[in-house]
Amino acid sequence: MSMTPFEIRLELLKMARDMIYDEYKAQRDKISQEWNTQCDAAKAKGETPPLHPALPQTPSEIDIISKAQTLNGFVSNIPVELPKVTKKSA
Repeated sequence: MSMTPFEIRLELLKMARDMIYDEYKAQRDKISQEWNTQCDAAKAKGETPPLHPALPQTPSEIDIISKAQTLNGFVSNIPVELPKVTKKSA
């Protein structure tokens, strides 16, 4: 059973949302885990625990749509310009 273009776009949006939120949650968890480690170390030394650092900004609709457009470009085989990598001379 084939999907309509509307269904494909919806699936791309869902996939983009999931990918963006997975990355956001991973960053948030990493920051919180590092802070917890710093707090434990500070408590063990009898120091004042550090303030909790700022968390990443919650993904916006624009972030999700942009990611979906990138995925659509891949699915549609639209070439993406990647930054050129140059070698440093030693």
